[in-house]
Amino acid sequence: MSNKFSTLQVQRPILAPFLRQSISLLQLPIGDLAMVIEQELQNNPLLELDEKIADPVQSLIKSGELHQNLDQFVKIEDESSKIDFRDGEMVDERPITRDLTLEDHLLRQLHFEVSDELQLRIGRLIIGSIDETGYLTISCEEIAGLVGTHDLALVEQVLSLIQGFEPTGIASRNLKECLLAQLKSKNTDHPMAICIINDHLEDLGKKKYADIAKKIGIPLEDVKNLARFIATLEPRPARNYRPINDSIYIKPDVFIVHDPADGYQINVNALGINRLKINSTYKNLLNRADLKEHERSFILEKMESAQQFIKGVEQRGQTIRKIAEYILEKQKDFFDGNYLALAPLTLKDVAIAINRNESTISRAIKDKYIDTPKGMFPIRFFFSQAIATADNGPTSAQSIKEEMRELIEDENKSGTLSDQDIQRHFETKGIHIARRTINKYRQALKIPSSHLRKE
Repeated sequence: MSNKFSTLQVQRPILAPFLRQSISLLQLPIGDLAMVIEQELQNNPLLELDEKIADPVQSLIKSGELHQNLDQFVKIEDESSKIDFRDGEMVDERPITRDLTLEDHLLRQLHFEVSDELQLRIGRLIIGSIDETGYLTISCEEIAGLVGTHDLALVEQVLSLIQGFEPTGIASRNLKECLLAQLKSKNTDHPMAICIINDHLEDLGKKKYADIAKKIGIPLEDVKNLARFIATLEPRPARNYRPINDSIYIKPDVFIVHDPADGYQINVNALGINRLKINSTYKNLLNRADLKEHERSFILEKMESAQQFIKGVEQRGQTIRKIAEYILEKQKDFFDGNYLALAPLTLKDVAIAINRNESTISRAIKDKYIDTPKGMFPIRFFFSQAIATADNGPTSAQSIKEEMRELIEDENKSGTLSDQDIQRHFETKGIHIARRTINKYRQALKIPSSHLRKE
Protein backbone atom coordinates (compact mmCIF):
# COMPACT_ATOMS: atom_id res chain seq x y z
CA MET A 1 0.00 0.00 0.00
CA SER A 2 1.16 3.54 -0.73
CA ASN A 3 -0.29 7.06 -0.41
CA LYS A 4 -0.57 9.33 -3.42
CA PHE A 5 -2.30 12.58 -4.38
CA SER A 6 -4.70 12.84 -7.29
CA THR A 7 -7.07 15.50 -8.63
CA LEU A 8 -10.76 14.91 -9.20
CA GLN A 9 -13.17 17.24 -10.93
CA VAL A 10 -16.70 17.41 -9.52
CA GLN A 11 -19.65 19.67 -10.33
CA ARG A 12 -21.20 21.27 -7.30
CA PRO A 13 -23.89 23.98 -7.20
CA ILE A 14 -22.56 27.17 -5.62
CA LEU A 15 -25.07 29.93 -4.89
CA ALA A 16 -23.95 33.48 -5.47
CA PRO A 17 -24.19 35.74 -2.38
CA PHE A 18 -27.10 37.70 -3.94
CA LEU A 19 -29.05 34.49 -4.63
CA ARG A 20 -28.47 33.25 -1.07
CA GLN A 21 -29.70 36.58 0.28
CA SER A 22 -32.81 36.52 -1.96
CA ILE A 23 -33.72 33.02 -0.75
CA SER A 24 -33.21 34.09 2.85
CA LEU A 25 -35.42 37.19 2.43
CA LEU A 26 -38.13 35.22 0.61
CA GLN A 27 -38.79 32.81 3.47
CA LEU A 28 -39.01 35.51 6.16
CA PRO A 29 -42.48 36.46 7.43
CA ILE A 30 -43.16 40.20 7.51
CA GLY A 31 -42.28 40.65 11.19
CA ASP A 32 -38.86 39.01 10.82
CA LEU A 33 -38.25 40.87 7.56
CA ALA A 34 -38.81 44.19 9.32
CA MET A 35 -36.09 43.32 11.85
CA VAL A 36 -33.67 42.28 9.08
CA ILE A 37 -34.32 45.57 7.26
CA GLU A 38 -33.72 47.54 10.44
CA GLN A 39 -30.43 45.73 10.96
CA GLU A 40 -29.39 46.36 7.35
CA LEU A 41 -30.23 50.06 7.70
CA GLN A 42 -27.89 50.24 10.67
CA ASN A 43 -25.07 48.28 9.00
CA ASN A 44 -25.14 49.93 5.57
CA PRO A 45 -24.92 53.77 5.52
CA LEU A 46 -25.91 53.86 1.83
CA LEU A 47 -29.33 52.33 2.55
CA GLU A 48 -32.15 54.55 3.81
CA LEU A 49 -35.94 54.98 3.83
CA ASP A 50 -37.69 57.47 1.59
CA GLU A 51 -40.24 59.12 3.87
CA LYS A 52 -41.96 60.87 0.96
CA ILE A 53 -43.37 57.66 -0.54
CA ALA A 54 -46.67 56.56 0.99
CA ASP A 55 -47.38 52.99 2.01
CA PRO A 56 -50.57 51.83 0.20
CA VAL A 57 -51.46 49.34 2.93
CA GLN A 58 -51.27 52.00 5.65
CA SER A 59 -53.48 54.23 3.49
CA LEU A 60 -56.06 51.46 3.27
CA ILE A 61 -55.94 50.97 7.04
CA LYS A 62 -56.45 54.68 7.71
CA SER A 63 -59.32 54.87 5.22
CA GLY A 64 -61.05 52.00 7.00
CA GLU A 65 -61.20 49.75 3.95
CA LEU A 66 -59.48 46.93 5.82
CA HIS A 67 -61.66 45.58 8.60
CA GLN A 68 -63.18 42.41 9.97
CA ASN A 69 -66.72 41.89 11.21
CA LEU A 70 -67.37 40.51 14.69
CA ASP A 71 -69.12 37.41 13.38
CA GLN A 72 -66.35 36.47 10.94
CA PHE A 73 -64.59 33.53 12.50
CA VAL A 74 -61.53 32.01 10.92
CA LYS A 75 -61.32 28.25 10.53
CA ILE A 76 -57.69 27.20 10.33
CA GLU A 77 -56.68 23.55 10.15
CA ASP A 78 -55.23 23.66 13.65
CA GLU A 79 -58.12 24.55 15.99
CA SER A 80 -55.73 26.24 18.39
CA SER A 81 -54.97 28.81 15.68
CA LYS A 82 -58.51 30.21 15.39
CA ILE A 83 -58.60 34.00 15.24
CA ASP A 84 -61.49 36.38 15.76
CA PHE A 85 -60.96 40.11 15.24
CA ARG A 86 -63.30 42.95 16.10
CA ASP A 87 -64.34 45.72 13.76
CA GLY A 88 -62.08 48.76 13.71
CA GLU A 89 -58.90 47.17 15.07
CA MET A 90 -55.56 47.58 13.34
CA VAL A 91 -55.30 44.89 10.69
CA ASP A 92 -51.54 44.59 10.46
CA GLU A 93 -50.83 44.22 14.18
CA ARG A 94 -53.69 42.97 16.36
CA PRO A 95 -53.18 41.58 19.85
CA ILE A 96 -55.09 38.61 21.19
CA THR A 97 -56.09 39.80 24.65
CA ARG A 98 -58.40 39.16 27.57
CA ASP A 99 -59.11 41.19 30.66
CA LEU A 100 -56.58 39.87 33.19
CA THR A 101 -53.31 38.01 32.88
CA LEU A 102 -52.99 34.78 34.79
CA GLU A 103 -49.66 35.94 36.20
CA ASP A 104 -51.13 39.09 37.74
CA HIS A 105 -54.05 37.16 39.19
CA LEU A 106 -51.75 34.60 40.86
CA LEU A 107 -49.21 37.16 42.12
CA ARG A 108 -51.97 39.11 43.86
CA GLN A 109 -53.02 35.98 45.73
CA LEU A 110 -49.40 35.08 46.52
CA HIS A 111 -48.63 38.47 48.11
CA PHE A 112 -51.83 38.24 50.13
CA GLU A 113 -50.90 34.81 51.53
CA VAL A 114 -47.10 35.00 51.86
CA SER A 115 -44.74 37.55 53.44
CA ASP A 116 -41.49 35.57 53.80
CA GLU A 117 -38.97 36.70 51.15
CA LEU A 118 -37.71 33.19 50.28
CA GLN A 119 -41.24 31.86 49.90
CA LEU A 120 -42.11 34.85 47.71
CA ARG A 121 -39.13 34.11 45.46
CA ILE A 122 -40.18 30.46 45.20
CA GLY A 123 -43.76 31.47 44.48
CA ARG A 124 -42.78 33.97 41.78
CA LEU A 125 -40.60 31.37 40.09
CA ILE A 126 -43.44 28.81 40.16
CA ILE A 127 -45.90 31.32 38.68
CA GLY A 128 -43.41 32.31 36.01
CA SER A 129 -42.99 28.65 35.03
CA ILE A 130 -46.70 27.98 34.34
CA ASP A 131 -47.59 27.38 30.70
CA GLU A 132 -50.62 28.73 28.81
CA THR A 133 -52.76 25.75 29.85
CA GLY A 134 -52.02 26.25 33.55
CA TYR A 135 -49.50 23.45 34.17
CA LEU A 136 -46.11 23.75 35.87
CA THR A 137 -43.22 23.22 33.46
CA ILE A 138 -40.38 22.91 35.99
CA SER A 139 -39.61 20.43 38.79
CA CYS A 140 -39.38 21.25 42.50
CA GLU A 141 -35.69 20.28 42.43
CA GLU A 142 -35.03 22.81 39.67
CA ILE A 143 -36.96 25.50 41.57
CA ALA A 144 -34.92 24.82 44.72
CA GLY A 145 -31.69 25.06 42.77
CA LEU A 146 -32.70 28.35 41.10
CA VAL A 147 -33.58 30.05 44.40
CA GLY A 148 -30.53 28.57 46.17
CA THR A 149 -32.16 26.36 48.78
CA HIS A 150 -31.96 22.66 49.65
CA ASP A 151 -35.32 22.71 51.41
CA LEU A 152 -37.50 20.74 48.97
CA ALA A 153 -40.25 20.51 51.58
CA LEU A 154 -40.54 24.32 51.54
CA VAL A 155 -40.82 24.35 47.73
CA GLU A 156 -43.54 21.67 47.89
CA GLN A 157 -45.34 23.70 50.55
CA VAL A 158 -45.38 26.87 48.41
CA LEU A 159 -46.44 24.84 45.36
CA SER A 160 -49.29 23.26 47.31
CA LEU A 161 -50.39 26.74 48.40
CA ILE A 162 -50.42 28.05 44.81
CA GLN A 163 -52.32 24.98 43.61
CA GLY A 164 -55.08 26.04 45.97
CA PHE A 165 -55.29 29.50 44.39
CA GLU A 166 -58.01 30.50 41.97
CA PRO A 167 -58.29 28.96 39.38
CA THR A 168 -58.17 25.69 41.30
CA GLY A 169 -55.71 23.15 39.95
CA ILE A 170 -53.32 25.79 38.68
CA ALA A 171 -49.59 24.87 38.68
CA SER A 172 -50.38 21.15 38.62
CA ARG A 173 -47.68 18.91 37.20
CA ASN A 174 -50.07 16.58 35.40
CA LEU A 175 -53.76 16.04 34.71
CA LYS A 176 -54.22 13.69 37.65
CA GLU A 177 -52.88 16.27 40.11
CA CYS A 178 -55.04 18.98 38.54
CA LEU A 179 -58.28 16.98 38.87
CA LEU A 180 -57.51 15.84 42.42
CA ALA A 181 -56.85 19.44 43.48
CA GLN A 182 -60.27 20.45 42.20
CA LEU A 183 -61.94 17.53 43.98
CA LYS A 184 -60.24 18.56 47.22
CA SER A 185 -61.47 22.15 46.85
CA LYS A 186 -65.10 21.03 46.52
CA ASN A 187 -65.07 19.66 50.10
CA THR A 188 -67.23 16.74 49.04
CA ASP A 189 -66.58 13.08 49.73
CA HIS A 190 -65.99 11.25 46.44
CA PRO A 191 -63.72 8.30 47.28
CA MET A 192 -64.69 6.42 44.11
CA ALA A 193 -64.00 9.50 41.95
CA ILE A 194 -60.58 9.81 43.61
CA CYS A 195 -59.98 6.13 42.97
CA ILE A 196 -60.86 6.42 39.29
CA ILE A 197 -58.65 9.51 38.82
CA ASN A 198 -55.75 7.91 40.67
CA ASP A 199 -55.82 4.45 39.12
CA HIS A 200 -58.05 4.40 36.04
CA LEU A 201 -57.65 7.80 34.33
CA GLU A 202 -56.49 6.29 31.03
CA ASP A 203 -59.51 3.94 30.89
CA LEU A 204 -61.75 6.89 31.75
CA GLY A 205 -60.37 8.89 28.84
CA LYS A 206 -61.17 6.00 26.50
CA LYS A 207 -64.64 5.58 28.05
CA LYS A 208 -63.95 1.99 29.08
CA TYR A 209 -66.59 2.19 31.80
CA ALA A 210 -67.25 -1.54 31.89
CA ASP A 211 -63.55 -2.25 32.53
CA ILE A 212 -63.47 0.31 35.34
CA ALA A 213 -66.63 -1.11 36.93
CA LYS A 214 -65.17 -4.61 36.84
CA LYS A 215 -61.81 -3.52 38.31
CA ILE A 216 -63.18 -1.52 41.26
CA GLY A 217 -66.28 -3.63 41.81
CA ILE A 218 -69.14 -1.13 41.46
CA PRO A 219 -72.16 -1.05 39.10
CA LEU A 220 -71.62 0.24 35.56
CA GLU A 221 -74.22 2.98 36.03
CA ASP A 222 -72.30 4.32 39.04
CA VAL A 223 -69.14 4.53 36.93
CA LYS A 224 -71.01 6.49 34.26
CA ASN A 225 -72.36 8.90 36.89
CA LEU A 226 -68.86 9.37 38.30
CA ALA A 227 -67.53 9.96 34.78
CA ARG A 228 -70.13 12.69 34.26
CA PHE A 229 -69.09 14.29 37.55
CA ILE A 230 -65.37 14.16 36.70
CA ALA A 231 -66.17 15.69 33.29
CA THR A 232 -67.37 18.83 35.11
CA LEU A 233 -63.79 19.41 36.35
CA GLU A 234 -61.49 21.67 34.32
CA PRO A 235 -58.51 19.93 32.65
CA ARG A 236 -57.04 23.29 31.54
CA PRO A 237 -57.18 25.56 34.59
CA ALA A 238 -55.81 28.61 32.73
CA ARG A 239 -58.47 28.42 30.01
CA ASN A 240 -60.29 31.65 30.94
CA TYR A 241 -57.23 33.80 31.53
CA ARG A 242 -55.00 35.72 29.18
CA PRO A 243 -51.62 33.98 28.69
CA ILE A 244 -48.69 35.23 30.74
CA ASN A 245 -47.00 36.14 27.46
CA ASP A 246 -49.79 38.25 25.98
CA SER A 247 -47.84 39.89 23.14
CA ILE A 248 -49.28 37.62 20.44
CA TYR A 249 -49.47 39.31 17.05
CA ILE A 250 -50.26 38.07 13.61
CA LYS A 251 -48.99 40.31 10.85
CA PRO A 252 -50.32 39.32 7.44
CA ASP A 253 -47.97 39.46 4.46
CA VAL A 254 -50.83 39.94 2.02
CA PHE A 255 -54.19 41.73 2.13
CA ILE A 256 -57.12 40.88 -0.12
CA VAL A 257 -59.82 43.56 0.04
CA HIS A 258 -63.15 43.63 -1.75
CA ASP A 259 -64.65 46.73 -3.27
CA PRO A 260 -68.20 46.50 -4.75
CA ALA A 261 -67.15 48.64 -7.70
CA ASP A 262 -63.63 47.37 -8.42
CA GLY A 263 -63.88 43.81 -7.11
CA TYR A 264 -61.01 42.14 -5.27
CA GLN A 265 -57.69 43.93 -4.82
CA ILE A 266 -54.38 42.53 -3.58
CA ASN A 267 -51.90 44.51 -1.49
CA VAL A 268 -48.61 43.09 -0.26
CA ASN A 269 -47.79 44.29 3.24
CA ALA A 270 -44.76 46.45 2.52
CA LEU A 271 -44.40 47.67 6.12
CA GLY A 272 -42.28 50.53 4.78
CA ILE A 273 -39.99 48.26 2.79
CA ASN A 274 -41.20 49.71 -0.53
CA ARG A 275 -39.51 52.94 0.51
CA LEU A 276 -35.91 51.72 0.59
CA LYS A 277 -33.45 53.75 -1.48
CA ILE A 278 -29.76 54.55 -1.93
CA ASN A 279 -28.46 57.53 0.05
CA SER A 280 -27.83 60.31 -2.48
CA THR A 281 -25.12 61.97 -0.37
CA TYR A 282 -22.81 58.97 -0.57
CA LYS A 283 -23.69 58.45 -4.23
CA ASN A 284 -22.61 62.03 -5.03
CA LEU A 285 -19.32 61.50 -3.22
CA LEU A 286 -18.24 59.20 -6.05
CA ASN A 287 -18.04 62.25 -8.35
CA ARG A 288 -15.43 63.98 -6.20
CA ALA A 289 -11.94 64.00 -7.67
CA ASP A 290 -10.23 64.07 -4.28
CA LEU A 291 -11.92 60.90 -3.04
CA LYS A 292 -9.38 58.38 -1.83
CA GLU A 293 -9.29 54.93 -3.41
CA HIS A 294 -10.17 53.00 -0.24
CA GLU A 295 -13.10 55.39 0.36
CA ARG A 296 -14.31 54.87 -3.21
CA SER A 297 -14.04 51.09 -2.80
CA PHE A 298 -15.98 51.24 0.47
CA ILE A 299 -18.81 53.28 -1.08
CA LEU A 300 -18.99 51.07 -4.18
CA GLU A 301 -19.08 47.92 -2.05
CA LYS A 302 -21.84 49.27 0.20
CA MET A 303 -23.78 50.59 -2.80
CA GLU A 304 -23.72 47.20 -4.49
CA SER A 305 -24.80 45.54 -1.25
CA ALA A 306 -27.68 48.05 -0.82
CA GLN A 307 -28.83 47.58 -4.43
CA GLN A 308 -28.84 43.82 -4.08
CA PHE A 309 -30.74 44.03 -0.79
CA ILE A 310 -33.40 46.34 -2.30
CA LYS A 311 -33.69 44.02 -5.31
CA GLY A 312 -34.07 40.99 -3.04
CA VAL A 313 -36.84 42.67 -1.03
CA GLU A 314 -38.63 43.72 -4.24
CA GLN A 315 -38.42 40.21 -5.70
CA ARG A 316 -39.84 38.80 -2.46
CA GLY A 317 -42.85 41.12 -2.74
CA GLN A 318 -43.36 40.31 -6.42
CA THR A 319 -43.30 36.57 -5.78
CA ILE A 320 -45.77 36.80 -2.88
CA ARG A 321 -48.07 39.02 -4.96
CA LYS A 322 -48.07 36.55 -7.89
CA ILE A 323 -48.88 33.69 -5.52
CA ALA A 324 -51.74 35.69 -3.95
CA GLU A 325 -53.11 36.58 -7.39
CA TYR A 326 -53.16 32.94 -8.43
CA ILE A 327 -54.79 31.91 -5.14
CA LEU A 328 -57.47 34.57 -5.64
CA GLU A 329 -58.08 33.36 -9.19
CA LYS A 330 -58.35 29.69 -8.17
CA GLN A 331 -60.26 30.19 -4.90
CA LYS A 332 -62.74 32.87 -6.05
CA ASP A 333 -65.76 30.81 -4.93
CA PHE A 334 -64.29 30.52 -1.44
CA PHE A 335 -63.80 34.27 -1.15
CA ASP A 336 -67.34 34.79 -2.45
CA GLY A 337 -68.62 32.93 0.61
CA ASN A 338 -68.71 29.22 -0.23
CA TYR A 339 -66.40 27.80 2.45
CA LEU A 340 -66.72 24.29 1.04
CA ALA A 341 -65.61 25.35 -2.45
CA LEU A 342 -61.86 25.31 -1.91
CA ALA A 343 -60.31 24.16 -5.17
CA PRO A 344 -57.41 21.68 -5.18
CA LEU A 345 -54.12 23.55 -5.31
CA THR A 346 -50.54 22.28 -5.13
CA LEU A 347 -47.12 23.90 -5.03
CA LYS A 348 -46.51 22.51 -8.52
CA ASP A 349 -49.66 24.21 -9.89
CA VAL A 350 -48.53 27.61 -8.61
CA ALA A 351 -44.91 27.08 -9.65
CA ILE A 352 -45.97 26.40 -13.26
CA ALA A 353 -48.46 29.28 -13.32
CA ILE A 354 -46.01 31.95 -12.12
CA ASN A 355 -42.85 30.41 -13.62
CA ARG A 356 -41.05 29.65 -10.35
CA ASN A 357 -39.61 26.52 -8.73
CA GLU A 358 -41.69 24.52 -6.26
CA SER A 359 -39.01 25.13 -3.61
CA THR A 360 -39.42 28.88 -4.19
CA ILE A 361 -43.19 28.64 -3.66
CA SER A 362 -42.67 26.59 -0.50
CA ARG A 363 -40.30 29.20 0.92
CA ALA A 364 -42.57 32.07 -0.11
CA ILE A 365 -45.63 30.77 1.77
CA LYS A 366 -43.81 29.47 4.86
CA ASP A 367 -45.14 31.02 8.11
CA LYS A 368 -47.00 33.74 6.20
CA TYR A 369 -50.62 34.87 6.58
CA ILE A 370 -53.15 36.41 4.26
CA ASP A 371 -55.87 38.80 5.44
CA THR A 372 -59.10 38.43 3.44
CA PRO A 373 -62.72 39.63 3.70
CA LYS A 374 -63.47 36.14 5.09
CA GLY A 375 -60.83 36.26 7.81
CA MET A 376 -57.13 35.68 8.40
CA PHE A 377 -55.58 32.46 7.10
CA PRO A 378 -52.12 30.95 6.74
CA ILE A 379 -51.31 31.07 3.02
CA ARG A 380 -50.69 27.32 3.20
CA PHE A 381 -54.38 26.90 4.11
CA PHE A 382 -55.27 27.33 0.43
CA PHE A 383 -53.01 24.49 -0.73
CA SER A 384 -54.66 21.08 -0.79
CA GLN A 385 -54.45 17.85 -2.79
CA ALA A 386 -57.17 16.97 -5.28
CA ILE A 387 -59.76 14.28 -4.56
CA ALA A 388 -61.71 12.87 -7.49
CA THR A 389 -65.52 13.06 -7.60
CA ALA A 390 -67.94 11.24 -9.89
CA ASP A 391 -69.74 14.25 -11.36
CA ASN A 392 -68.27 17.64 -10.55
CA GLY A 393 -64.57 17.15 -11.15
CA PRO A 394 -61.93 17.14 -8.42
CA THR A 395 -62.47 18.73 -5.02
CA SER A 396 -59.83 19.64 -2.45
CA ALA A 397 -58.87 17.72 0.67
CA GLN A 398 -59.36 20.95 2.66
CA SER A 399 -63.00 21.17 1.50
CA ILE A 400 -63.52 17.57 2.61
CA LYS A 401 -62.10 18.42 6.04
CA GLU A 402 -64.33 21.47 6.39
CA GLU A 403 -67.40 19.45 5.44
CA MET A 404 -66.39 16.74 7.92
CA ARG A 405 -66.08 19.39 10.62
CA GLU A 406 -69.58 20.71 9.87
CA LEU A 407 -71.07 17.18 9.81
CA ILE A 408 -69.61 16.37 13.22
CA GLU A 409 -70.58 19.74 14.73
CA ASP A 410 -74.22 19.13 13.68
CA GLU A 411 -74.40 15.45 14.65
CA ASN A 412 -76.68 14.03 17.33
CA LYS A 413 -74.41 13.49 20.34
CA SER A 414 -76.40 10.45 21.40
CA GLY A 415 -75.79 8.84 18.00
CA THR A 416 -72.46 10.13 16.75
CA LEU A 417 -71.18 9.54 13.22
CA SER A 418 -68.55 6.87 12.79
CA ASP A 419 -65.80 7.13 10.20
CA GLN A 420 -67.76 4.65 8.11
CA ASP A 421 -70.90 6.84 8.34
CA ILE A 422 -68.88 9.83 7.14
CA GLN A 423 -67.43 7.72 4.33
CA ARG A 424 -70.97 6.75 3.23
CA HIS A 425 -72.01 10.43 3.28
CA PHE A 426 -69.30 11.30 0.76
CA GLU A 427 -70.03 8.17 -1.30
CA THR A 428 -73.60 9.43 -1.84
CA LYS A 429 -72.10 12.65 -3.25
CA GLY A 430 -69.86 10.74 -5.63
CA ILE A 431 -66.69 11.33 -3.61
CA HIS A 432 -64.75 8.14 -3.00
CA ILE A 433 -62.55 8.34 0.12
CA ALA A 434 -61.05 5.43 1.98
CA ARG A 435 -62.05 5.04 5.61
CA ARG A 436 -58.42 5.30 6.71
CA THR A 437 -58.31 8.69 4.93
CA ILE A 438 -61.39 9.82 6.84
CA ASN A 439 -59.66 8.72 10.03
CA LYS A 440 -56.51 10.67 9.08
CA TYR A 441 -58.49 13.83 8.31
CA ARG A 442 -60.45 13.54 11.58
CA GLN A 443 -57.23 13.25 13.56
CA ALA A 444 -55.77 16.25 11.68
CA LEU A 445 -58.85 18.22 12.78
CA LYS A 446 -58.22 17.05 16.36
CA ILE A 447 -61.68 15.47 16.54
CA PRO A 448 -61.98 12.37 18.76
CA SER A 449 -63.56 9.13 17.55
CA SER A 450 -67.35 8.66 17.54
CA HIS A 451 -67.12 6.54 20.69
CA LEU A 452 -65.42 9.35 22.61
CA ARG A 453 -67.79 12.03 21.25
CA LYS A 454 -70.90 10.17 22.41
CA GLU A 455 -72.66 11.68 25.43
